Amino acid sequence: MFTISKETMNGVISLREKMADPKNKAPCIAEVGNMIKMKESHLARADWGACCGNIRNLSPQLESELEMLQKTLGALKEGNSTKAGSLLDDYISFLHKSYTPEPEHW
Repeated sequence: MFTISKETMNGVISLREKMADPKNKAPCIAEVGNMIKMKESHLARADWGACCGNIRNLSPQLESELEMLQKTLGALKEGNSTKAGSLLDDYISFLHKSYTPEPEHW
């Protein structure tokens, strides 16, 4: 299991709340697009590190996250905020299941 920061998790939850307002369509599309770019970058690094052991095990998880985010982005672009919200709820559940929160004190 991997670690996720409180800020990252709160950001995804905040995005979910923003989706409820149609006026936030463009900012939400941009935010999901940025999340996709970040995950693609993480995936590329995980693939480059295939020679280094366990990091390769991260690739399937990142691919699953990318697929969920791409579907969410597609629903947002189509104007289907209900479907996008449901897909993002699935993504949030996936994050809760796949990551542990980072410790409060290092």
